[in-house]
Amino acid sequence: MWLWWSGVDSTPADIDRLRQTFLRRFDIEHTFRLFKQILGWTCPKFRTPQAADLWTWLILAAHTQLRLARAAAADLRRPWEKPAPPQRLSPARVWRGFDTSA
Repeated sequence: MWLWWSGVDSTPADIDRLRQTFLRRFDIEHTFRLFKQILGWTCPKFRTPQAADLWTWLILAAHTQLRLARAAAADLRRPWEKPAPPQRLSPARVWRGFDTSA
């Protein structure tokens, strides 16, 4: 992994914090991808900013529900995915684990 920073008086604690921040960026990117692709955050076209704000809060509530429902979901994984304990399931795998056909 290559990480560049132009600070001159950095301490080892600064470098470690920057490395951790860089690695957390991937979690944030995947969360926004989940919001857009799985939960449909950008699908509706709203006429008012208030409606868009409400939709965003509903998407956040749905994401929270998926996080809380980890223990109740079956781990329906794709062939290339490794098995994961319930506390480590991603929201997309939790979504996959519930039967939504009813």
